[in-house]
Amino acid sequence: MRSLKPYFIMTVDVDPPIPARALYIVEDGVVALLRLFDKCAIKATFFVPAVVARKFPVVMDRIVKQGHEVACHGLEHNKNEAALSIGEELRIIKNATEMIQSATGVRPIGFRAPLFRVNESCWRALQKNDYVYDSSLVCSPLYGSHKIFFPSKPFFLPVPKTSGNCSLIEIPVSANPFLPFPLGGAYLRIFGSRWSKVGVKINFLSRNPVVFHIHPKDLDPWKRGRSWWGSWWGYRNTDNCMKMLEEIITYAGRSEAQFVTAYELARLYEAGCLKNDFDCDNQHSI
Repeated sequence: MRSLKPYFIMTVDVDPPIPARALYIVEDGVVALLRLFDKCAIKATFFVPAVVARKFPVVMDRIVKQGHEVACHGLEHNKNEAALSIGEELRIIKNATEMIQSATGVRPIGFRAPLFRVNESCWRALQKNDYVYDSSLVCSPLYGSHKIFFPSKPFFLPVPKTSGNCSLIEIPVSANPFLPFPLGGAYLRIFGSRWSKVGVKINFLSRNPVVFHIHPKDLDPWKRGRSWWGSWWGYRNTDNCMKMLEEIITYAGRSEAQFVTAYELARLYEAGCLKNDFDCDNQHSI
């Protein structure tokens, strides 16, 4: 059946605080986001590194109890940990998965690589660990470890299936085609809500699901991170970011978007419910 409404997937990358003593970055940021999502009546996908899940059990418990999805954002959030050899990736993904499940009571089935840096070894390791989807690619030639354009709709990754394993679905992070950076995060703060809404609108008109992302560190209204971020983009508009994010969510709602988690979108795609919207029959070469 053809879907008549666009899809909006709100994702949160819960990166470890820098420095480690700045625990309020995660604690205050996640709680503020949970309040916003509750106010807007939406469910989000939280991509969490294993070390963060273990360090913040109360925060993780709150995410789970409020009905949001917990997905994997690596083991320690090292920039290259999802771009290593197959043996190293199998170890990292297995350990990260077990740590997150132990900390949250939920086994993650979705993954996003730190800094969007991923290779085929990581995808193979995800598949062997029964993951359903990855969300590490950005629809932009300017971002991530693969400097080419990707489909802006979900697609099956070209990872050979082994016995008992299912195909791995890629859910790309959306970009604004006119200035192709990821929708959300620092780019929401730097370019503003108007740039973001234009990107959302273009994707909706193209019948693309919008995969939007944010970090707890984007929301520090007191700019307490200024001294240690070391760069102007690290704190620019952190005091306005929550307001802008609510603007984007409200705009998507007025566009009659369906708010779903990344896992829900993957299942819809896998079941063929979006077959007329997304080309489910083709796998794409990376």
